[in-house]
Amino acid sequence: MAEYKVIYKLNETGEWTAWVRGLRRCRGRGRTLRQARRHLRAALARFDSESHRADLVEDVKLPGSTRAVIARHWAARRRSRREEARAQEAAGRAVEALLGLRLSVRDAADLLGVPYPKAQAMLRSRG
Repeated sequence: MAEYKVIYKLNETGEWTAWVRGLRRCRGRGRTLRQARRHLRAALARFDSESHRADLVEDVKLPGSTRAVIARHWAARRRSRREEARAQEAAGRAVEALLGLRLSVRDAADLLGVPYPKAQAMLRSRG
């Protein structure tokens, strides 16, 4: 599968321009990144018959301060996912402990503040 380095830049009118590095006359424009990407793939089809399968390595040009804010956002999301995994593990152990006290899965779910189907799924995934 082909891989192309794509640069996106927001112009002064608020429209995105996308181009493939090293491939002349292969550009896409759009009001949104998604639209620019779609138009770029259409332009890329003139050069690559399987452009719909090509891997686009994207570089979105933004001011440094904005890039820093986005980097912090993604770091926070990664931390959140790790914490969510820990919370799920703790909830699964808590469901098992509550069932060990002969509580029903429904009561365990109520005590833990999780939906009943989720408590059931926790048990299935642990056992």
